[in-house]
Amino acid sequence: MNIGIDVGGMSIKAGIVDNSGNILAKYSVPTPRDGNESFSAAVKKAIDEVLKIHPVEKISSIGIGAPGIVDRENGVLVYSTNIGYKNVPIREFLGKEYGCEVYVENDANSAALGEFYASGDKKNFAFITLGTGVGGGVILNGKLYTGSNGVGCELGHIVTHARGTKCGCGRSGCWEAYASVTALMRFTEEARESLNIGDEKISGKTVFDEARKGNAAAIEVRDRWIEEVAIGITNIVNIFQPEEIVIGGAISKEGDTLLLPIREYVDANEYCAKHNDIKITKINLPRAGDSAGILGAAYIGRNIKE
Repeated sequence: MNIGIDVGGMSIKAGIVDNSGNILAKYSVPTPRDGNESFSAAVKKAIDEVLKIHPVEKISSIGIGAPGIVDRENGVLVYSTNIGYKNVPIREFLGKEYGCEVYVENDANSAALGEFYASGDKKNFAFITLGTGVGGGVILNGKLYTGSNGVGCELGHIVTHARGTKCGCGRSGCWEAYASVTALMRFTEEARESLNIGDEKISGKTVFDEARKGNAAAIEVRDRWIEEVAIGITNIVNIFQPEEIVIGGAISKEGDTLLLPIREYVDANEYCAKHNDIKITKINLPRAGDSAGILGAAYIGRNIKE
């Protein structure tokens, strides 16, 4: 049995995965933001609790997909813009606690691996995670692409607005600053008065829920944000021309409300739009659902060995 850990800006999810890719149990804890020790303790709690749900005689490996820069060789989580840990020796920590192999990977890369193993047939695609930030994982010719230095495909940090909004990475105008769910919540807060939602706590679902009620201001905010997402996806299509782009993250549960306008925008604006004889990139939701991150993390070791 393998354990996959999916670290997000809001929660740390742990899952027990068998050799056939079945997730036998899951458990999540809130993601702490007050340093390395709290973060490591939260990861351990997620693992301990999921093992209570489904006890395992022997853990073959633990894989952890985490935001930001990772050192795969040494098993260290180097830096995360959105969570704030720095140089967490997670392989050493978890290896001592559980006596097994421990692998680390970027969270979006892990999700891309999960989708790769769930799909079985896609060899060239990009996986985009929309959440606290915007993550990207790219599979080329059936292999995870990480660049010459291991930190390639930080797709959320392509610039879509010169001299635009400050991003958590320190630059200005990054796609993440406009297309993350954090950005969607910022747009919603800025339009609170026109949305007429009073003191309601804002989430990523707020404008989607209000738009379904026919709230014109909510429809405007929702459509503005979806266009920001679509702009970045168009850029990725033009760079890689993959078979498919998969859009993940909890917000992907909005389904066609999110997907259809993105497809329409990309179809109208990508480089090959006017050439009907050229194969175009498909844009879809994950086959692995919201478990892609856990599944991919559990399979990190397998991917390295293949």
